[in-house]
Amino acid sequence: MSLTTDDFAEFMAGDPEDDEDIPLGDALRELAVDEEVDSVEAVRDVRERL
Repeated sequence: MSLTTDDFAEFMAGDPEDDEDIPLGDALRELAVDEEVDSVEAVRDVRERL
C-alpha cells in the first residue's frame, strides 16, 4: 500500500478559523503551558504530607 497526495488532501485544506497573519510559532506559543517545578521542593512537600 502506498500513500499519495490525494490521501492527504482533506488535511491540507485551510481552516477558516485560522488567522494566517499570525506566524505558526507564535500561535503554538499561545497554546503552550509553561510549567516550572522545583523537583526537590515537590519531593519535600510530598514527604511532609505522608
